[in-house]
Amino acid sequence: MKNTVKWSSIALAVAMGNAMISSQAVAGEGFVEGASATLSNRTVYFNRDFRNAASGDQSKAEETGTGFLLNFESGFTEGPIGLGADVVASAGFKVDSGKGRTGTRLLEMGNNGRANSEYSEIRGAVKANILGDTTLRYGVHFPENPVVAYEDARLLPQHYQGYSITNSSIDGLFVEAGRMNKRGEMDDSSESSKVSAVVADANKVTYLGGTYAFAENLSASLYTSKMDKGWKRHFLGATHTADLGNGLSLTSDLAHYHTSDDSPSGNSFQNKASSLAFTLGAGHHAVTAAYQRMSGDAGFVYDDGAIFLANSVQVLDFEEKNERSWQARYDYDFEGLGIPGLSFMTRYVRGSNIDMGAGNSDGKRWERNSELRYTVQNGMLEGVNVRWRNATVRQGSVGSDIDENLLIVSYTWNLL
Repeated sequence: MKNTVKWSSIALAVAMGNAMISSQAVAGEGFVEGASATLSNRTVYFNRDFRNAASGDQSKAEETGTGFLLNFESGFTEGPIGLGADVVASAGFKVDSGKGRTGTRLLEMGNNGRANSEYSEIRGAVKANILGDTTLRYGVHFPENPVVAYEDARLLPQHYQGYSITNSSIDGLFVEAGRMNKRGEMDDSSESSKVSAVVADANKVTYLGGTYAFAENLSASLYTSKMDKGWKRHFLGATHTADLGNGLSLTSDLAHYHTSDDSPSGNSFQNKASSLAFTLGAGHHAVTAAYQRMSGDAGFVYDDGAIFLANSVQVLDFEEKNERSWQARYDYDFEGLGIPGLSFMTRYVRGSNIDMGAGNSDGKRWERNSELRYTVQNGMLEGVNVRWRNATVRQGSVGSDIDENLLIVSYTWNLL
């Protein structure tokens, strides 16, 4: 189970392309003329209270840090094959920590069991654009697709190293393929030749897939991946939005994974994970209902952000063996009350039917989230984003009971 904060919510439609290194440059604009650069700052206060920690165990994880991310993307040189380069530099700094409060994954850990005062790294990539619709890339990647996805849940983003190709020559169709052979954590300035935190010996992962927009309101995604010495995974997703008139809309999101592992590691398994979500929008209000189901002889396993299921929420993923879960969610945009930039979300997810082993299939748990977000609309602080996230988790015999709060302040400067 992955107890890290997830920035995404229910979005099951696949983001097209690389989320951070977006190749916004237009082919032929010029290396310098088409360049862009941003500097982002994020400050995070993280507090996780382990409500039922045993005597002598850590009862709380509480730290504060601030991070800076410089993202430079060149344009492409002129000609049928345009060349370019990107650079990403990051640095994280400790604001507050303590030896008995570590483990938030905000800060890099030292050998003495304490958080380091700072950590930093710089990575780059070279790229080529062919005829304006095909891009080759080698170096740092921030992939965001259902089978291989980076995580950006703390101060600084996690990343991969490898090579990829994307193509958008057919109207409405986006296709991508890649192979990643190194991986860097969110709270570590080094890289590992192991591309998985789950499969110890995996040193590469390959993916292929794409998204097709049948219309403005209907799209579908199909992806597959193979992890060296690990699992094979297939994904099918679809999203549709229907205009019901009178300011009403209904969005339907479907996601399905099929995962199998017949590698010689001796950990062979099969898993099917599916979710279906419906969101009714009415002006500044939105109400969501979602259902998620696990089947097979194991739960759903994944790395980093590669879980595009409806009930993967702030702390839990509701991904245990045979688990069934449902969600009720409400969103409100305070622009309806004359306060643009302010929004609120609350949701409740309950899981049941968890296979606990020894013939016990009655495991239950639930999670409740609330989130308040505000973006300053004008003045000297225009663009500053303030976000408060709260989670309550109760798991009984399934796992730890958790109360969690995060306060996140972020801002991005456009340098070029």
